[in-house]
Amino acid sequence: MSNIARATGLQMSARRRFEPAFYRWAGHAEDRPIRPATRLEVSDILAVARESMTLADDRSVDAVWAVDPGQFRITEPSAGGSRQLIAFLRLNEAGTAAIIDNRFSGRSPNPAWLARTDEETTSVYIWLVWAPQQIGQCMRLIGHMDDIVTDGIPIFSRGVTQVSSRMQAAIGFRHANELYPSAPDWLLVALPAVRLHRPEIKVQVARSMDDIARVFAVRSTVYMAEQFPLYGEEFDGNDFCATHFLATVDGDAAGCLRIRWFGDFAKIERVAVRKEYRRHRLTRQLVRTGVEHCRRKGYRKLYAHSRADLVPLWNSLGWRDMGGRDFSFADIPYREIMLDLEPSNEAIRFGADPMMLLRPEGSWDELGPFDRTQLGGDRGRREWIDRTAGIHAGHRIARVG
Repeated sequence: MSNIARATGLQMSARRRFEPAFYRWAGHAEDRPIRPATRLEVSDILAVARESMTLADDRSVDAVWAVDPGQFRITEPSAGGSRQLIAFLRLNEAGTAAIIDNRFSGRSPNPAWLARTDEETTSVYIWLVWAPQQIGQCMRLIGHMDDIVTDGIPIFSRGVTQVSSRMQAAIGFRHANELYPSAPDWLLVALPAVRLHRPEIKVQVARSMDDIARVFAVRSTVYMAEQFPLYGEEFDGNDFCATHFLATVDGDAAGCLRIRWFGDFAKIERVAVRKEYRRHRLTRQLVRTGVEHCRRKGYRKLYAHSRADLVPLWNSLGWRDMGGRDFSFADIPYREIMLDLEPSNEAIRFGADPMMLLRPEGSWDELGPFDRTQLGGDRGRREWIDRTAGIHAGHRIARVG
């Protein structure tokens, strides 16, 4: 937490939401306690504020107060005896929808749109901040909402005057209709800070029809849409005699790779990563995963076709240009590349455990379906096999006799 944030008592979530100007102004304010207001204190301040502003009437204020009096907070008086007030509305899902659809009125907010104390708050609307000529106290009051404004919800507001609008823009508010087209022109919003998210990236063998469909979708998006091959060139009849890998980012199909197997080498091909996921360096992860898979299967040599302009990328992964044969397909120039391998120490060789060889491709170190049935056993199935085997044997004997 910065020194300014510490001095003003503002929490980290508020600090992540607003611009530095917010903390500079708040840091210059007198550090007076802020507490829930009484209804009489609210009435006294509103009576003064109504002399220069058009505000909701007492009936509307009473309706909001009846839902949650904690939405009104006041400072202790200064040396001159003045107090500052903030009134905010905790909106439920219906209230949030209403405010961004231009159905919300600050003059007479619908109590059904306010979140009860036991109801989830999905946004907050700053109804009133009364701190004349005291920008710092205004910022302190806004920051004091931090106990109810969690990181995931927006704060809505309204620039009543040009000065107010400029001040709110300086601390991080923006016009809500930039994000919500139906929002009214007067509505401003301060969005929660975007948390740094470490995406979950997985690369695994495509085993199901759904996996294969997602692989084909990625290849269509990348090759068909960006390089314009003929359908028969991209889907060349080799897909069902190959091993496919599917890469996902937070569960979304993002990349793929295909390996075809030959006597003394394997060929890596159809490496594709969707444009929106290329910043995740998925190409490198896909190729490395495919190479390790080949090492586990005992291969010593890999072969691939690289687009001519991508040879440096493959070089950085240890592959080398074989030289001598430039060629093209789908009207794109390619180069032959290769990679020499040392098989894995756990390479699967002739004579491996038969149960290991029954396991799903790429999951040789995990129990497969046959392992599980062997461990658990199924007495009923064994008895049925023995019984039907005896019947079949008897038929054979009868026919022979």
